Amino acid sequence: MGKLKVTSWNIKHLHKLLPKDTDSAQQRQAGIAKTIQEIDPDILCVIEGPAHAVGIDQFSNNILNSEWVPVKEPTKDYKINGTQWIWFLVKPALVSQTSLQPASTWDTFSSASWPVHYIQKNRQTGERERISKKHRHYRHPQVLVLDWQGTRIEFIGLHLKSKFVRSAQSKWKKGGEDREEVVDGAVKARSKMTTEASNVREYIDAKFAQVENPGIFVLGDLNDGPGKEHFEREYLLHDLISNIQGDIFFARRFLNHALFDSADHLRWTAKFKDFIMPERPETILLDHILFTQGLVNGSLPLQVPSKAGWVEHEVFDVVNSTLPASAHVSDHRPISVVVETSG
Repeated sequence: MGKLKVTSWNIKHLHKLLPKDTDSAQQRQAGIAKTIQEIDPDILCVIEGPAHAVGIDQFSNNILNSEWVPVKEPTKDYKINGTQWIWFLVKPALVSQTSLQPASTWDTFSSASWPVHYIQKNRQTGERERISKKHRHYRHPQVLVLDWQGTRIEFIGLHLKSKFVRSAQSKWKKGGEDREEVVDGAVKARSKMTTEASNVREYIDAKFAQVENPGIFVLGDLNDGPGKEHFEREYLLHDLISNIQGDIFFARRFLNHALFDSADHLRWTAKFKDFIMPERPETILLDHILFTQGLVNGSLPLQVPSKAGWVEHEVFDVVNSTLPASAHVSDHRPISVVVETSG
């Protein structure tokens, strides 16, 4: 029996780091390489990676010494906007067994765009009005396909987050209409992200309509934004994980979590002070690995055993202990799961 290690890591602003040659940048680049080498994943999902193939090739060749190879879509069908892209890198031995699915295939099975609705205050009239707009993924999910023992295993790389927080903290403190503006922005952002999560579920459900027992992983950074529980409690907004995991009434399609049986005090990947809920612990779980039931019930050639998932706290802390604060590798900690194979 063999093993495959799968890791997801948000490497903060990697696209900004690659062109730099300052001492601090070089220290951070070396720290990132050291972290990945110590984790030693077979499959690595990079969040906040560089835009376009040139940047990820530079990362692979110059920083990782080609020990991990990016899996690229031959027709450049990624459909990712902005500078923070999602990339999969694999060990050279897996290159022949992996491919990246065109983004247009996802759109065919799910939806390329969809309506989103929210309430917003009209700044000219002061009235609150219903807004309906078309929405789509800003960072389109990327799907790595692994052909293992004649079985198709899909890894969905996902990065969902809101940008509304840039000026929100100071407005929240002011109160009054400024705070109302923050609430409007948060509800709008959460509404959009919820539809993105529903689109992911639509794709997963489509796979169940094609294959009786699909092997699917969902991994990446799912950031609801500040005031997570506040908006769930007071505005009936549900978190991203709940939407992606699925409905328990359709248990066969419900997704398991790699950290389900890990220790409670270790189940976090980032530290952020929540200005809306300052009483909330700073340690929060933003990074996830989820998978279908076929990967735990013995019906597929890859299986996730108990206690197989963890946050890479030890590697992260040991590497950062040798670096100045300005060169720390990221603000997110990697999360990994070890998958056993039957071959």
